[in-house]
Amino acid sequence: MIDALNKYIDKTKIMLQLLAKPLNNEQRESAINKITQLIDEREALTKEIKPPFSSEEQELGKQAIELDQQLNQELTKVFQHIKKDMRNAKKQSRSNHSYLNPYKNVASFDGRFLDSKK
Repeated sequence: MIDALNKYIDKTKIMLQLLAKPLNNEQRESAINKITQLIDEREALTKEIKPPFSSEEQELGKQAIELDQQLNQELTKVFQHIKKDMRNAKKQSRSNHSYLNPYKNVASFDGRFLDSKK
């Protein structure tokens, strides 16, 4: 079981190293694929980790929990960057459409008087 904990910690450290580097869009996609693969491998390792725990295993468990918290923070940052990029892409698409056809959203009543009384 100590072996499973050590592998779990190693895989978490690899993920943290991947996320520590600044990633552009192409690198981010490959890093996310690699992280997804590592998460699946870690999940298999968690099934091997079962109580009762020795004092050494408890220390490794505390280290694994700290690393998991760091990993969650880094993954949240990446998620926020992806959301920001998606918003920017949507804004850019809208601005491109309005540039191509600037009068699309202009109301058709411009310059007319509409009498609201009968």
